[in-house]
Amino acid sequence: MSSKQFPNPTSIDNQDDFLQQLYQRRGGIKLGLGRVADAFPVIFEKKIPVYHVAGTNGKGTAVYSLDHILRSNGLKTGRFVSPHLLRYNERISVNGVDIADGEVREIYEYLEKKINNFEELSFFEVTFLIAWKYFEISCCDCAVFEVGLGGRLDATNVIEGPKTDIITSIGLDHTHILGDTLEKIALEKLGIVKKGDKVLIGGSADSAFDKWMAEVAVSKGAASVDDDSLDLEIAFPPSCMSPEQRKNVRLAVKAALMNEANGLKIPDFSEMKIPARFEFIEPDIVTDVAHNPPAIESLAKTVKERLGKVVVLYGAMKDKDVTKVLDIIGEISDSIFVVNLEADNDRGAKTGDILERASATVSNKIKYAETDEKTIDEALAFARKNGKKLLVTGSFHTVEKFMNYRKHQWNRSGRLKND
Repeated sequence: MSSKQFPNPTSIDNQDDFLQQLYQRRGGIKLGLGRVADAFPVIFEKKIPVYHVAGTNGKGTAVYSLDHILRSNGLKTGRFVSPHLLRYNERISVNGVDIADGEVREIYEYLEKKINNFEELSFFEVTFLIAWKYFEISCCDCAVFEVGLGGRLDATNVIEGPKTDIITSIGLDHTHILGDTLEKIALEKLGIVKKGDKVLIGGSADSAFDKWMAEVAVSKGAASVDDDSLDLEIAFPPSCMSPEQRKNVRLAVKAALMNEANGLKIPDFSEMKIPARFEFIEPDIVTDVAHNPPAIESLAKTVKERLGKVVVLYGAMKDKDVTKVLDIIGEISDSIFVVNLEADNDRGAKTGDILERASATVSNKIKYAETDEKTIDEALAFARKNGKKLLVTGSFHTVEKFMNYRKHQWNRSGRLKND
């Protein structure tokens, strides 16, 4: 299949039905490399230089920035991200163009015939394998892979070294899976390091912890370990990014410099699109997928500096620290409209659950209607009536719900089109 060129893709009958079959594999998180480790060598045909991005927060910014930098320097670049916002195809792209429906289906059917244990593979594992094969077929010069969860047991960790690893940040999230201390979580993230890898670690406020992480990377066979201490001169457009985003852009630039130093040009970042990372989708609506306390704290700081008090539309996963997140949101909003994510995802929290977990200081700020659609309408109307911005946050699923509801009402820069 490596020599095959796909025909110009056309719309496929029952594509929604086909994707639904793939989505049925989304029955929870299935950590472990046994299944995909058996499958990957069966379909692997071509070595591709890889940038492997892990971390608690900031992965998306680093991945989109690396993709932007490498493409701007003439390299045909594959990009793998998770999750998506509106369409499955967003997860896999080459040179900024999402994989077409026909290509998803054709590679899926190829994998189904080729891999003996195909039915055992999870949704994420199948998607990762589709991405890898697509990047091979597309003859990518390099690829940027975002870790789905953790690192050590993530499906993307079947990629062999040497490669370039970026650890953006370490924070307490998914503690029931990854561990309840920063050290345990760091070990999971550093699990992506293979012998011969170049490793770049985003610095924290604790230099001793950063030094320990570097020592762990070396013990795993890293060829080099660096941090984000290099002061790079990057021209950022005014107010386009938070300080944390700028930090992760710098990490991406430094990672690219580690491999493409000769003649690498640092591009203009004003045209780079990072979906739902403090993204204004309308003049008075901003979306951000912050979903844990460190990310919400960073978002709240940016909101205070740039927007002042806002109206918030919030939804969450059951396993998140909803109480702490709401306390932080309460500092930037007196009106918090909440939506029910349980109907969209079995890990999602119901509106009643969110209200029960809210502290006494925040619970009186929470509002919701009998349906999520009405809640969204009321949140937006309330914000506009009071001359405030609407901030949509708490989860990818929150932003997805909002944008799906709104997408037939507006068209933003060609990215969201009426279906």
